[in-house]
Amino acid sequence: MTNRIYEKRSYAVIIAAIVSSLVLILGGTITGLICAVQKRHEANAPDNSRLMAEYLLSDAAAGLKSTMSALRLCTDAEPVETLKSTALVHAVRAETALECHVDEWYENRNKEAFLNDMAVVLHSYTPEQTIELADTLYEFASMFQASVADGSDFEYNGEIMGGGATDEDEQKEITDEDKQAASELVKTALNVSAAEFVGAYGGHIEFFIERDGKTGYAVVCEDKIIEYSFMRDGEAQTDIDSAKTVALEAAKACGYDGLKIKWAEQTGKSVSVLMCREYDGALACDDYATAVVFGDEVVAFSAGGCGNEHHDIPSVKKTEAEARKATRDGGEGVLVVRKKGDKERICYEYRYELDDGVHYVYVCAESGKQIEVK
Repeated sequence: MTNRIYEKRSYAVIIAAIVSSLVLILGGTITGLICAVQKRHEANAPDNSRLMAEYLLSDAAAGLKSTMSALRLCTDAEPVETLKSTALVHAVRAETALECHVDEWYENRNKEAFLNDMAVVLHSYTPEQTIELADTLYEFASMFQASVADGSDFEYNGEIMGGGATDEDEQKEITDEDKQAASELVKTALNVSAAEFVGAYGGHIEFFIERDGKTGYAVVCEDKIIEYSFMRDGEAQTDIDSAKTVALEAAKACGYDGLKIKWAEQTGKSVSVLMCREYDGALACDDYATAVVFGDEVVAFSAGGCGNEHHDIPSVKKTEAEARKATRDGGEGVLVVRKKGDKERICYEYRYELDDGVHYVYVCAESGKQIEVK
């Protein structure tokens, strides 16, 4: 890593990571978050704007550490659920503030990875699973808060999700051939004029990229581009229908074929598109790819876990009309498959636009009863 790369590049609008981690967690409020990140402050931002981002990040990091500390005292599910909800707010605020901060994206990579994994645990893990991770969650929340407070190094390699470095990982070396193959993939798939190696971690290879004067980054894992983002500038009209086509084409170019559109939403001048795999008519809505389309191009893409496979999916026993009886009056439910803890669940998803934003109701397609509201 050299400063030369930083001297060459402009500050990209880094929105793929936050879209990936939050789009299903927060429902309707994602629109505001995306817009906030798209207005990310550049290096010449006023001092008061930078101070505001720093304050929000510091406050959220302290709150996250405090709730994770309290989690270590929990023995029952009810207090865990309360703490998880509080901690999720802190994690979301921390990642939003981090994205709006003016530091280099590369320097924040470990912090973003930590917050992404933290959000997955807080949103999807059972209370029992969360209790088992309490000490680890507190350890990394403490290191994260210390790094925010005093600028100390923050190292994270997926330990929360069981992805810590192994002896094999430490011995693994990214060869020049690996870099060359990944670089060619990025150049071909994204039609970029420059794909300069930045660094590698845990089998991921990162590049500084440039296309038509716009700079950004791309991350390759094995034979797929799992994430990329370009800076966005100028004015553009983005049509939702064409954005869906553009998003699917981008996903295919990155190595993710056969995805289905779950929804597309106008976010200012951009369109956010969420894509999932389909299993016998049910969308795997927790394992998704997201794309932000501006004009006729994707300016941010994240594959999330859309490469995950689902097995032992339960059979549908209730019709959508029967399931709808467990909800308020609204639209037709979408059949989705979700993983709750270590179990596959098949359910109908209902979307409601209330005065405070978008909420979702999930009704089990086996029992016809509500299993989650968010």
